[in-house]
Amino acid sequence: MIPAESDALRALHQAGLYRAGTPLRLHLGCGETHLEGYVNIDYPQDRHAVMRTKADICAEIKQLRFADNSVDEIRLHHVFEHFNRVEALGLLVRWHRWLRTGGVLHIETPDLEGSARTVLSDVPLKEKTAAVRHLAGDQTDTWAYHIDHWFPQRFQTTLSHLGYGELRITADRWKKPPHLANVTAVAVKQADIPLEKLLQAADELLWLSTVAPAEIPTYEVWKKQLREFMAYRPVHPAAGQPAQQQTAGTVLPPLCAAPLKDIHDFNQRGRDRWMAAKAAVVPDGARVLDVGAGTCPYRPLFSHCRYVAHDFKEYQGEKLGGGTDYGDIDLVGDITAIPAPDASFDVVLCTEVLEHVPDPAAALREMVRLLRPGGRLLLTAPLGSGLHQEPFHYYGGFTRHFYEKFLPPLGIRITELRPNGGFFRHLAQECARVSWLLDKKPELADGRAEELRAFFGEMLPRYLAGMDDRYMLEDFTVGYFVEGVKA
Repeated sequence: MIPAESDALRALHQAGLYRAGTPLRLHLGCGETHLEGYVNIDYPQDRHAVMRTKADICAEIKQLRFADNSVDEIRLHHVFEHFNRVEALGLLVRWHRWLRTGGVLHIETPDLEGSARTVLSDVPLKEKTAAVRHLAGDQTDTWAYHIDHWFPQRFQTTLSHLGYGELRITADRWKKPPHLANVTAVAVKQADIPLEKLLQAADELLWLSTVAPAEIPTYEVWKKQLREFMAYRPVHPAAGQPAQQQTAGTVLPPLCAAPLKDIHDFNQRGRDRWMAAKAAVVPDGARVLDVGAGTCPYRPLFSHCRYVAHDFKEYQGEKLGGGTDYGDIDLVGDITAIPAPDASFDVVLCTEVLEHVPDPAAALREMVRLLRPGGRLLLTAPLGSGLHQEPFHYYGGFTRHFYEKFLPPLGIRITELRPNGGFFRHLAQECARVSWLLDKKPELADGRAEELRAFFGEMLPRYLAGMDDRYMLEDFTVGYFVEGVKA
C-alpha cells in the first residue's frame, strides 16, 4: 500500500516495481486487468465488493504524489468517470505535471453521446437499460458510481486547453449486444506549463459547466475546491469533520503566484486562451471569418480551417503586437457591408472591434448574415478600457445586457456569456498601468521610482489578483467572452 501523500516513486522503488532509468508507466484503477510493462495500481481488495483485482500495489489514486517530469505514461480504463468535475480537472493538471515532455495520457470512459443515441433508438429496452447502467456504474460499493460523463468533444476541448497535444480521440461500441458505447482519448504532453497557468485553464473549463450567470457563486466554490484538491485535501470532506479542519489553509493566498505578465496582461491572455479553446473544436476544413482581424493574431489557431480575414484597413497607428502593419487581409470593406455571400461561413469571430464601429448593432447583423444556420459566433469587446486606436474609438464598453438585447432578435442563441475577470483583477491591471506610467513620466515618482514600481507593479497587482480569485465582482469586468449559435 502506498501511504497517502507519500513519495509514490520511492514506494514503487522500495517494492521492487521501479528502477531508476527505466520507463515508468502507470495503469491506474487496474481492476482485474494486469498490463505487462505497467505498474498496476488499485484500491486494496477489501474495498471491492465484487472485483478480484490484479494490482501490483494498492493506493488511493487521488492521494498519489509523483515528482514533476517523472512518469512516461498514465493509463486509465473506465476509471476517470468516477471522479467529479473538479477532481477530474485536478487530476489532469497533476498528471500533466507528472508526465515527462512527450509522455502519454490514455483514458477510456463510457461515451455519453453514443449511449444517448442507444437510449433514443428503437433497440430493445434491455439494451437501453444496459446503456444507462454503463453510464451510471455498477453501484456495488460506495465508490462504484459514475459521477461525471465524457464524450469526444469534451475530451478534445479539455485536453487541448490543458496543454495536451497530438490528440487521438475515438468513439466505438461493442459489436455484440448490448452495444455499449465508449470513448478513448490519447494525448501527449507537449511542454512544461506553470501550475498557475494550468489552474487558470482549468478555471475556464469549469465555467463551461455553469448554466446561467446566477451560478457565479457556484463557480467560485468549484475554483476553491480545485485548489483544495491540488493541496491534497478532499473536495467533499467526510461528514462530521470539524469546519476548521475542512477549511484551514485552503483559501487562496493573499498574493497571487501567477507570473506577473499573466496578471498585468490578463485581459489579452485570457482572451487568447478562450479563443484557442474554441478553435480547437472547430472541424477541419470549416470556413472561418475573422471580422476586423487587424494583425490576424488568431490565424494560426485556425490553420486546420479555411480562414478568411476581414478589415477596413483605415487605421494607421500602432496595432496589437506593437507594429503598424495589418496582417494578410482577404476581404477589405466596411464592417456593415462585408463582400461575401449570405450563410457562407461556419464560424464568425470578432474580437475587440465593436467599440471602434459607429453602428455596432448593424455590425452584428452583418456577421449573422454571413453565418450559416447552426454556425457559431464568437465575440469579445471591452466593457472597461482606456482610449485606444483613436479617432476610431466610439464606445466606452459593452455590457452583458447589450448582447442579451441584440443577439436573440437576430436569431442567435447565446451559449456562453462569461466575464473576463472582475473588479479586483481589473484594478490590478490599472495598478500595473501606474508602474508603466512611471517609466514614461519619472518625475511622478518624486525620487521613489524603485519603491513605487514594486508597489504598483507587483505587490498591489499580486494582492488584487488573489482577491479576484476569491471574490469575483462582475460589475467591473473588463469585458465578456460571448459565444452564440445561429438558429
